[in-house]
Amino acid sequence: MHILRTSEVIRLTGLSRTTLLRLERQGKFPTRIRLGLNSVGWREEEVRNWVETRPRAMTQLDLFDREAQV
Repeated sequence: MHILRTSEVIRLTGLSRTTLLRLERQGKFPTRIRLGLNSVGWREEEVRNWVETRPRAMTQLDLFDREAQV
């Protein structure tokens, strides 16, 4: 089991720290685990699974392809 620190989770998800904590409170993001008095982390597998279940954002190329089909 690999633990991700906050900076790694931010990089993987593209979310801000505030958004991560808000989603966690709402039950929409994996729960942090306490590593010590002043440190927390997330289980890498849980974060990666969460990322994989998110809808993919549309890119400019997707929009161009969609317009070409009309």
